[in-house]
Amino acid sequence: MIIGSAITDAAINTVICLIVVFSVLIFISFIISLFKYIPKLEAALAGKKNKTELAETAVVNTVSQIEVKEESEELSDDLELVAVITAAIAASTGTSTDGFVVRSIRRSNNSKWAKA
Repeated sequence: MIIGSAITDAAINTVICLIVVFSVLIFISFIISLFKYIPKLEAALAGKKNKTELAETAVVNTVSQIEVKEESEELSDDLELVAVITAAIAASTGTSTDGFVVRSIRRSNNSKWAKA
């Protein structure tokens, strides 16, 4: 009878462990299903600024900074290129262009397209 009770205890432990594991998996899947609400919550907390508004603001800030620096520095007629590059960087990072300073523009020789 000792073997019979050991098998019964093992079966009970197995069932309890299966119940615990599957209940934790169900709980984890419930938590993951709530992830779709995170962007909506972030948008509500961060305000109602769209990315397009951020990009437009970045372009306006960049152009105004270039006009101010145009008087003090010469960027060899690449002002539009500088404005586009800094606005693109600001829009992709979601920051302002106040801290950007373009010191030089030069072409990179290591093109990945040339290697393809």
